[in-house]
Amino acid sequence: MPRKTLNVQFPAAGVVRRLGNRTSADTRGPFPTPYSTNVRLEDSLTKRLRGGSFTGIAAVAKSSPEYRDRAITFSSNAITAARQGDPSDTEWDTDISDPARPILFQLSEAAAAGGTVVAVIPHKDSYLLCFTASQTWVLAGDPATGTLRRISDQVGIIGASAWCVAHDTVYWLSSRGLYSVNADGGGLQAISEDKLPEDLIGVSDAACVLTYQHSDRGVYITRSSGASWFYDTARQGFWPYLLSTAYSHVLLGPFMLGNAGAQGRILNMHAVTATGSADVLWRIVTGNTAELCAANGKAGILADIAGTSYAAYMSAEGTWTAGRNHMAYPRIPAIWCCIWLHSHGTWAFEELILTATLSGRWT
Repeated sequence: MPRKTLNVQFPAAGVVRRLGNRTSADTRGPFPTPYSTNVRLEDSLTKRLRGGSFTGIAAVAKSSPEYRDRAITFSSNAITAARQGDPSDTEWDTDISDPARPILFQLSEAAAAGGTVVAVIPHKDSYLLCFTASQTWVLAGDPATGTLRRISDQVGIIGASAWCVAHDTVYWLSSRGLYSVNADGGGLQAISEDKLPEDLIGVSDAACVLTYQHSDRGVYITRSSGASWFYDTARQGFWPYLLSTAYSHVLLGPFMLGNAGAQGRILNMHAVTATGSADVLWRIVTGNTAELCAANGKAGILADIAGTSYAAYMSAEGTWTAGRNHMAYPRIPAIWCCIWLHSHGTWAFEELILTATLSGRWT
């Protein structure tokens, strides 16, 4: 029987909606994963595509904004910029010759009523980005003398802390996904349109917090419930994490073991984990389609996290220790399979060589 050998690499592209199917030995390279928890690429200094356990950071809600020495507050559709140098002075002043006077404005075109303000983002002393739930605006210069311009009438923000700044780029989460824009309002980009995980579609979590971590080169999207996410700005991948647990899970695949007319069978697996790695539990998840295989793997991970039985979602399991491991011989027949890795400690993945052969007609 002809055999195929798969060199299984850690997924660099993160979790996406479109599966990164692998069907033959000559299809190599980084690929997405159907699901993971508390894992992502590491060794950023060496730029190696080696993955392993990962712990997210706790979110800190944004403090009251200040722009050009003015305290900024907002309520309903009104934004108030206090007198320069005096955050307690917010009284309306009709002396237009005083450039430091308190200013009241709204996010609207002339003669129109502005929407309810959700967030404002000051950047240096140059720009103030302002958001409603469905619109994005930018104020250039001081509130008393500057220019207010609408950037988008389709995209807003979901909460007052659902944003972060990386150098001169602002990231924020809207109900449509993750967006970025230059601090001056230029270069609006829907950076997650084709890759946003299902868990982040239609989010309306007003308590959501975004934090940019320079050391990790990415954006933490911390939600008040459910999985939070890390967005890798270098590789443009999404990775979920749970602050409530340090346990980690990742699905590799799905891989087609056979071909269009025959199912396959896993003959052996040879894995290498990092020196000093904690034990890694491996599990094989199968399915008649790539989609079903991925769904079974995600369901198994969620069951394990919840503390319920995951036995119905896997076909074989074993343990890898640190370094080069002995060959495993699961001999599992299937059309598609995913490799589910799980650990309770700090671990890192090097490589996995999987050998499969055809094993009977696909009926």
